[in-house]
Amino acid sequence: MAPFDFPLEVIRTNRKRSVAIQILGDTVRVRAPKTLSERRIHSIIAKRTAWIKRKLREQAERPALKPKEYVSGEAFQYLGRNYRLKVVKTPKASTKPSIKMQQGYLVATIPETTANPQRRIKALLRDWYQVRAEQRLKEKTERLAKVVGVTPRSITVRDYKSRWGSCSVKGDISYNWQIILAPHRIIDYVVIHELCHILEHNHSPQYWKQVEKYVPDWRDCRAWLKDNPIIF
Repeated sequence: MAPFDFPLEVIRTNRKRSVAIQILGDTVRVRAPKTLSERRIHSIIAKRTAWIKRKLREQAERPALKPKEYVSGEAFQYLGRNYRLKVVKTPKASTKPSIKMQQGYLVATIPETTANPQRRIKALLRDWYQVRAEQRLKEKTERLAKVVGVTPRSITVRDYKSRWGSCSVKGDISYNWQIILAPHRIIDYVVIHELCHILEHNHSPQYWKQVEKYVPDWRDCRAWLKDNPIIF
């Protein structure tokens, strides 16, 4: 394959038709079917070169994301809204560590003797988010499944590293719990995305037509997910 003027990684997969292009830092990752010729892959990349270079520039210009410190005053998202963290340290060693939403704050209560309080608060927040993700995503999936006209076999929440959701050929749907940090419309798009896979278990034009019936602005939602990395 002729070289491009940007780092390129081509991964061959068992997908049947579509080619997926991801921008990961300063590298372009292309996932393509094993049956697709290098010439065809080259042609697809060449056609998307302007878009690829624009995304690489945006990545380079984007300020580095600051890791969370889990201290009072730090902002955390939930359903697209920011909530300030308020850490309350009590003198009672018997105090049960907890996270509660109170008056617009995420209040973390821990004993003042807690070793490595930041790590403990992170674990508390993670558990808090996961419980709400299970509740909200199940509610949304059951409601939107009626709209789409499908019935998932199961609905679960997992800790994915590089995907927002998954749907098996048998209709088992699972979500990345971190999607609960995003706005409602983005979550709804992810839910519809997975529900439509029960109808079309691929990313063919027919599949995207199904998605567009329920989320006309799905392209904007997909772009939002790519352009707004969720940091926890």
